[in-house]
This record gives sequence, structure tokens and C-alpha cells, in this order.
Amino acid sequence: MSTLERAQKVAFWIAAVCAALGFVTSAGCGPISDLPGGLAGWLHPVLLIGGIAAGLTAAARNDEIDRIRWRVVEDPMLTSDERDYAHRNAERERRWASTAFLSAPLMLGYWMAYQIEGGGRRLDAQLLPLTAVVGSVIGYLLARMRARRREPRA
Repeated sequence: MSTLERAQKVAFWIAAVCAALGFVTSAGCGPISDLPGGLAGWLHPVLLIGGIAAGLTAAARNDEIDRIRWRVVEDPMLTSDERDYAHRNAERERRWASTAFLSAPLMLGYWMAYQIEGGGRRLDAQLLPLTAVVGSVIGYLLARMRARRREPRA
């Protein structure tokens, strides 16, 4: 199992735990007491940086999946059905990786939005999940731009 695959599993579990904690907290049964309202201002940069890191990691994991896919598909002994299966499996893996890496900072932001004192009514707290998503998109786009610069031109 590669390091990026392990990171994907960790991201999935962070997302699952934070989603559960966010749901419980939004229902008013949070496991910890409310955090001070001023903390939202500090959480935005943290979630933005976390989102960027998640986007960069998602792009790296997608590249790793593609390398494995092409290594398998280029085998001359494969049948066309096996090649099709390899492509379908790789696309499924890419979707799963992207979802896991996007969900981790998003669900952390969701939980923190309700964990902050008055978070359900404070605009700065309500925007925490959006900050995480924006960071993820920025990170993914940065990785794609960097990969495009590395590609040889014909």
C-alpha cells in the first residue's frame, strides 16, 4: 500500500468522524463545549491551507492511479474486456480518492461551523466549509497547472 493510499484512508476516516461529530453537534448534542466565537477567524486560514493540501494530495493520488492503470493496460496479453475493466476500475478509484480528499476538510469545516459558539447563526462560522472547499479546488488546480507545465510539448 502506497503512502498516498494510506493518506486517502486517513482522509476518509477524518471525513467520516467529522461528519458524525458535525451532525451530532448541529443537533445540539455536541461532545465538547462550544468554542469561542473569535476562533472562526483563525480557522479560516487553517481550513484553507488544509484544503489546499488535500487538493494537492488528491491530484497526486490521481496521478498515481493513472500510472498504475497504464502499466496494467499496456500489457499486450490483456483482452479488451480486461483493458476496459482496468479503465473502469481506475476511474472508480480516482473518484473515490477525490471524494475522500475533498470530504476531509469539508467535513472538518462543517463540524467546526456548529462547534463555534453561535455557529449556526454566525456567518463567519457558516462559511468554514466553503473555505475548505475553495482551498481544495485551489490545491487541485495548482497541481494540474504544475503537471501541465511538466508535460513534454509535441
